[in-house]
Amino acid sequence: MAGVNIEFNVRDALDKLIAIESSLDNTAELFKHIDEVLLDIHAERFNVQELSDGIFWKELSPWYRESKPKQKDKVLTLNGTLRSTLNWQIDGDTLLFGTNMIYGAIYLYGGTIKPVAAKPLNVGGCPVKQVVIPARP
Repeated sequence: MAGVNIEFNVRDALDKLIAIESSLDNTAELFKHIDEVLLDIHAERFNVQELSDGIFWKELSPWYRESKPKQKDKVLTLNGTLRSTLNWQIDGDTLLFGTNMIYGAIYLYGGTIKPVAAKPLNVGGCPVKQVVIPARP
């Protein structure tokens, strides 16, 4: 008769679990690993232009795609500044991840841009009172 023999040492398993638990007390070391993984994951998001669940980022509007001087086929990319400024910071037991670029939030959450004390916005050569930016998390 064919079979499999599995030996399991409960003491070894318990020792490993205790080691894992103690490493969780040192969040700085854990975060240093997570932050590098986050940078890799987000670099890939920019490459494939999609969310983690396989849904593609909302396409550029035709007028904007045509007006871009370069990277016409890439969402959230003109010079690569947003992508290159993604970074992490450890603050106590909190890992912060994002960009310091002020426009990063509008691209993440979406929203409406309206000039407050400036001339109308220029959209495809036409003045407009507001522009709606779709969320591209």
